[in-house]
Amino acid sequence: MMSADERVRVLREAKPNSWVAFSGDESKVIGRGDTYSEAVTDAQQHGEDDPVLVKIPDTWDPRVFHPCA
Repeated sequence: MMSADERVRVLREAKPNSWVAFSGDESKVIGRGDTYSEAVTDAQQHGEDDPVLVKIPDTWDPRVFHPCA
């Protein structure tokens, strides 16, 4: 099982503005891609039909959401 620290490291080291696909149980990285479709295809080629996909931001700058804005 991938630890939280390991997951953060993988996400921070990923290419900005790309996608990372984790296995359905989120225990390992099973795909990557510049687009959502590429990451899904990569995951499927590694035997995962229902990956968990994460969009990597352009930068890791803090973002604030204000519900009244």
